[in-house]
Amino acid sequence: WTWTGSKVSRGNNTLVQVNKVGEPLNSFYVFQQVYDENGKPIEGLYVDRDGNGKIDNDDRYCYKNPAPDVIMGLTTKFIYKNWDFSAAFHASIGNYVYYDFLNSKAELMKINETNLFRNTTAEAVELGFKGTTDLTTNASDYFVRNASYLKCSNMTLGYSFPALIKTGAEKICSGRIYFTVQNPFIITKYKGIDPEVSNGIDSNPYPRPISFQLGLNLNF
Repeated sequence: WTWTGSKVSRGNNTLVQVNKVGEPLNSFYVFQQVYDENGKPIEGLYVDRDGNGKIDNDDRYCYKNPAPDVIMGLTTKFIYKNWDFSAAFHASIGNYVYYDFLNSKAELMKINETNLFRNTTAEAVELGFKGTTDLTTNASDYFVRNASYLKCSNMTLGYSFPALIKTGAEKICSGRIYFTVQNPFIITKYKGIDPEVSNGIDSNPYPRPISFQLGLNLNF
């Protein structure tokens, strides 16, 4: 078999994806995490899958992949008298993401950084990894998360004026006023900023902004 993959670079060139015969494209190539009795991951402790008494790259395995099982889209429009409402949705079900941002911030030395733009997540604080082992930052299946989502990409509400300006029985001007919001909401259990990330690697991408637009169309 042959393999290539994506790397997450924090100075350690960690390979987290692999293309391997018999496995889905871009499968996550990770270690199997060991947990304590409370279900909390134990820092730097992984399953010795090949049974050779040590943890090395031969203990990695293919686990999940970023390709969704189902992709759906819906565009709809309702009209009632002079009112109209339209919306566009898209969904991805069964896609997985490697939550690299959490992995990179899980060590206490990084949690305590005071720079505003290096702020971390509550989950990283709860993990409490001390960074005392070279295995801390290894690719763990703990950071592979289900990133299924339903997104609303656009919603528009409008009202049409059939005769905004008229002289006697003659209509001089008609119009429509509308309000549009882009990226108004997302429904997902994924805790990162955005489950829709390139190649399934979440290294804290720039979030898609919510934008608003108020418009007026006039027809003379």
